[in-house]
Amino acid sequence: MGRFWKWLWAEKRKRRGIVFFGVIFFFVGSVISVEVTSTPHFCSSCHIMETYYESWENSAHHDVSCVKCHIEPGATSFIHAKLNGLGQVVDDVLSRTSTKPSASVTALSCTRSGCHSVSTLEGKQISNDIFKFRHDMHLGKVHLGVEIACGTCHSHVMGDEHFEVNTSVCITCHMIESVNGGVDYSEASAGGLLPGAIHLAVRDGFTREQLDANGHTDLPPSSCTACHDAPTEIIEFQGFSVDHREFLSHGASCESCHRNATASPQPIEDGRCVSCHTYGIEKTLPVEEMHRVHALGKHKIECFSCHGMARHGISAQTMSLEQFDCQQCHLNQHSVQRDAYLQAPDLAHPGDVTLGESAINPMFMAHVACTGCHVAESTKNDNAADQSRIVTASAESCDRCHKPGMGEQMIPLWQSTTRKLFDQVEAKLESLRDASLSDSGKAQIREAEQLLDLIRIDGSWGVHNPTYTQQLLERALERVKQAEEGSVSEEG
Repeated sequence: MGRFWKWLWAEKRKRRGIVFFGVIFFFVGSVISVEVTSTPHFCSSCHIMETYYESWENSAHHDVSCVKCHIEPGATSFIHAKLNGLGQVVDDVLSRTSTKPSASVTALSCTRSGCHSVSTLEGKQISNDIFKFRHDMHLGKVHLGVEIACGTCHSHVMGDEHFEVNTSVCITCHMIESVNGGVDYSEASAGGLLPGAIHLAVRDGFTREQLDANGHTDLPPSSCTACHDAPTEIIEFQGFSVDHREFLSHGASCESCHRNATASPQPIEDGRCVSCHTYGIEKTLPVEEMHRVHALGKHKIECFSCHGMARHGISAQTMSLEQFDCQQCHLNQHSVQRDAYLQAPDLAHPGDVTLGESAINPMFMAHVACTGCHVAESTKNDNAADQSRIVTASAESCDRCHKPGMGEQMIPLWQSTTRKLFDQVEAKLESLRDASLSDSGKAQIREAEQLLDLIRIDGSWGVHNPTYTQQLLERALERVKQAEEGSVSEEG
């Protein structure tokens, strides 16, 4: 019996030793693992973090470790982040890692000891050749339910910019607003149905409704000088000098020259919601709550993820030129050519809707646009200073859809047939210039001339629509013959 108790005591000592050394091993291992997983190199071991790691290496914060920014100060935040990171490691091993990682940097991380201080930031003003900015006018301010913090403006815009200033956010707050007559968010409740798209537009200054009795507003200023100063130097461009001080001294506004400086973002469609969620915008929240959840929630969502990139400056003006409606200045430009191709109503006979189904162009029925044939780029004229280009039709364009050589064969045939009949009608018209015609005969001659004008102005000589052009000429010839017959009968 005594031997048994000696053996049991010895086993307890062994077990106590194992437990003791196990605790020591676990503690040391935990410390080592915490230190290893807190290094930037460990973060880059996940393949989806490679681009973010590279951008961090080239950023202004390359000497600050990842955990300094992405984990808030405090033991609770640290433990929670490590447990969450352990789950991410498991997901990565099991290939369950999302290809769109999201991470937040809170103001507590930015203002922790050894980093930035609120007092320093509030006194910091930035003014360069691009923009001017005051931190004290933004920090702690609330706009659409979002309290502006460091991460509101500073974000990971793209792969090579790590926590840089996203100027699209500036435009979204200062220049963009809901379209009048759009969604009334004040009546929307959680889970309530809203339209499928939220329309936004560029805000054009302040309205009376946006100002209080003292002439103030809670909206961010939208004037150009709130963010920019006019250039002080004289700008030379292609022999043209611009002195902004001279324009401003006469009270000229920035918008008088710089139009379309901001482009309205695209409507927020359901697809942007389902890129993150499994539901659409039908479960949306009121606008203030939605902004608060997405901007101050567990995982910050960048403004442009929902609103799209708000273009401002040269890029917006370039886009406005690309979308410029030529018909604002060039009214009915190419209308004759268009009508010939589309076989539109007869302009000489507004009452006649069509010349017949046989005049419908098969090319139009095949949905061939103007650029299907007009593919050859050439200069507008011989002036070397004129860099404008026009796109003309080419016989080779027919070979894209038809057998080789069809264009070279058919185009001369169409044009020669059209010109031959055109000259025939024109000659008959010329022979009747000095003839004494009745009022009906003169009307028939005018109609024939109008029909010839359509063909002359069209300029394709039948190529745009051979059948339609042929019918126009036949009608013109018929009117000439009727006028000629009337003249002969009166002489008899």
